[in-house]
Amino acid sequence: MEAEEILARAKDSTRTPSDWVVFPLQRRKVIFGLLEWIVGIIMGLGLFSLVASIAIPYNYQHGVGPALFSTIFLAIFLFIFLGSTHLLISDIRRLRNADQHIIVITPQDFVKQEGKKVISVPLSHVSYVTARGKPLPDQTMPTPEESTVKDVPSASENMLGFLVGRGLTSSGKRWRRGRMRTPTSLAFLDARSDKEVVVVDDTSYGDPFLIAAILKQHAASVQEAMA
Repeated sequence: MEAEEILARAKDSTRTPSDWVVFPLQRRKVIFGLLEWIVGIIMGLGLFSLVASIAIPYNYQHGVGPALFSTIFLAIFLFIFLGSTHLLISDIRRLRNADQHIIVITPQDFVKQEGKKVISVPLSHVSYVTARGKPLPDQTMPTPEESTVKDVPSASENMLGFLVGRGLTSSGKRWRRGRMRTPTSLAFLDARSDKEVVVVDDTSYGDPFLIAAILKQHAASVQEAMA
C-alpha cells in the first residue's frame, strides 16, 4: 500500500483498520510547548537587554577580560531568545497544519507525515529502534521491599544539609539526578540505506517510549515471519 493511501485511511477514523496504530499530533502538548517558548523569548530578551544596558559600553572599554565575559553572556541570552522564537514559529505552523502531522504503524509499514514531508519505511527494514530521554514516571506506590533504609537521610546527613544545603548531600544529589530532564527522542535505522530516521524529538505525539515499544513489536513480528 502506498504511503499516501495509508495516510488518507489513517486520517479517516471510519476507514482505519483495527490493527493499525495511529499517533496524531496532540494539540494540547503543542500549545503547552508554545507557552514554554514564549517564556524563553521573554527571559532571553529581558536578560539580554539588562546585561547589554549594564555592560555596553563600559565593559568593552576596560580590557579584554570584561569584554569577553560580557560577550559570552550576551551570546547565551541572544541564543535563548532566537532559539525560542524559532521553535515558537515552528510549533505555530505545526498547530495550524495539525492534520499534516501524524505517525501511522500498520502491520507492514511505518509512515510519518510532517508537513509536506512523508517518510515511509517497511517494517522489515526497521532496526535499532532507540528511545532516548527519561520515561514518564511510574505512578504506582513503591512496595515495602522497594522502600529501603538507604533512602532515609542519616542524622549526620541532616546536619550537613542544614549547614551547606540539602543539594550538596548524597540524598540531595540523588534527588537532583532524578529530577533532571534529558532531551526526549525516538529514532531507528533504515536498513535499506543505513540512515537514521527520527520518529519524534519531543512528546507532541505521545510518550516516545510507548511509540518505541509498539514499533519494536510490529517490526519484530514482520521480521520473524520473514525469517
